[in-house]
Amino acid sequence: MPSPTPTVHPTPSRRGEHTRERVLAAATELFAARGFAPVTMRAIGDAVGIDNSSLYRHFASKSELAREVLDRAMADLAAQVRARAAAPPATLEGVIDLVLTAALHLWDHPDTARLILHWVTSAKDASTGFDVSLPIDAAGAPSGELYRVIVDALGRASSARQIREFAWPEAFVGVVGAITLRPATFRSFLVSQEPERTAAEARLAWENEVRCMLRGLLAP
Repeated sequence: MPSPTPTVHPTPSRRGEHTRERVLAAATELFAARGFAPVTMRAIGDAVGIDNSSLYRHFASKSELAREVLDRAMADLAAQVRARAAAPPATLEGVIDLVLTAALHLWDHPDTARLILHWVTSAKDASTGFDVSLPIDAAGAPSGELYRVIVDALGRASSARQIREFAWPEAFVGVVGAITLRPATFRSFLVSQEPERTAAEARLAWENEVRCMLRGLLAP
């Protein structure tokens, strides 16, 4: 008679890692849906099913948790853009393809688009100490890497006279705003208003829209 298979219990470290991941998943969903300021640590703990003392063992503050959520989302986005930017041609179409990589990632991950939108409209709350106002170009942060990859591509294409000369901050904010706002705010609404359009068709329409917008903004 074969011996019964022994029951394997997760180690405390694995249980802690699993709980941490559940906290991050719940926080991502709540922050994306409601914004950073309205969501309390208690609400996040309730969503996971743990009390505040357990929650604070994993994250010392809401600011720390929010930044971890943002860093993860931005790291995924930066990885997609970095892969595309391995050897991007210094041409208008090369820049469009690079930015389009970010635009389509946000279309496929609308929670990331919503997190970015909440992030750039958030400010430090002096009454609670909550702060997610990390500069988008912060060195060492995934957002900083993403910023530098896109700005470098824009700079090389501009030097090659392949795109229009423009003021860097205004143009960068314009591009980021354009590719973020639609997936963050209107994606679900537009899809629901056109039920005959498949998900693939809606995504292709967004891709064509972004291409036209970037061409109009950047073409010399």
